[in-house]
Amino acid sequence: MSPEEILDRSETCRILGISRQTLLSWIRKGKLKVWKRVGTGTNSALLFDRAEIESLRGTPQPADSSGPGQTAEKTAA
Repeated sequence: MSPEEILDRSETCRILGISRQTLLSWIRKGKLKVWKRVGTGTNSALLFDRAEIESLRGTPQPADSSGPGQTAEKTAA
């Protein structure tokens, strides 16, 4: 896999329009796969396959999943 096909955690969050917390939640739920983990523990680098992230970005997400393009903000009535 070439370097252009690999995304780090920050790039993945930016492309999907999600926070780091949401990214980690999606990984735990199996919604998103880590292509490769470099290192150990909480400081390990997480790498993702660009093609998978791009395809996920184009997939509509249910309203309660805080998916791409959705915000967690609530407006006051």
